[in-house]
Amino acid sequence: MERKINFYSESEETIRLEGVLHLPRNLTGAIPLAVLCHPHPLGGGCMDVPLIVVMARMMEDEGMGALRFNFRGVGGSTGIFSGGVNEVEDLRGASRWLREQDEFQVEGVYMAGWSFGSWVGLRWGLSAGEVSRLALISPPTVGFDFFYFLEDISPPPDKKVLMIYGERDQFIEEAKMDDLARKLGAQSKVLLGADHFLFGREGEVAREVIDFFRQGDIVREPHNYGYLM
Repeated sequence: MERKINFYSESEETIRLEGVLHLPRNLTGAIPLAVLCHPHPLGGGCMDVPLIVVMARMMEDEGMGALRFNFRGVGGSTGIFSGGVNEVEDLRGASRWLREQDEFQVEGVYMAGWSFGSWVGLRWGLSAGEVSRLALISPPTVGFDFFYFLEDISPPPDKKVLMIYGERDQFIEEAKMDDLARKLGAQSKVLLGADHFLFGREGEVAREVIDFFRQGDIVREPHNYGYLM
């Protein structure tokens, strides 16, 4: 069961974002819910790319909820794309909207982000107390300095992290991936033969992410990591 929604970014300016909410057809009681973050808009990234859609629909089929949406300046979302600097505010708006709904209760909140979305989603997920599990799909470490903000931190004790990427990913360096996993205390899953774009591997990626989320805990109390503000 999916439907189009709109909500507002948690920013000083008024930014209206478009999204699609996926809920299981037999909605009873509290459900785990994942927020899905799309890849870089300059490369065609949006909430409708196949991997994001496949993940959302598979989650829906398995009794989970999922919210996929367009960051500011993408598709029908208003505002101006900021290169990832202010897009964390969009995720805060998404989280606020989810908490305000009466239609369903959220048992646990998770985040899955692909490429650019993994960087923005990680920054939000580490600073949001309600998020307990983070799936980073093809997090780029070559050509982009996305994860500089992690240089001086210890692995977050109250978050579980999965890194999943292709063996032939064009935008990773294995040593940097190992370092990123160490900093986050993450488990890693390498898909043999796959590259950064994961064409034809959407179902496989979704399966790994869902299984990881299925191990999740209940919603945690809010907590702020000062270094991400």
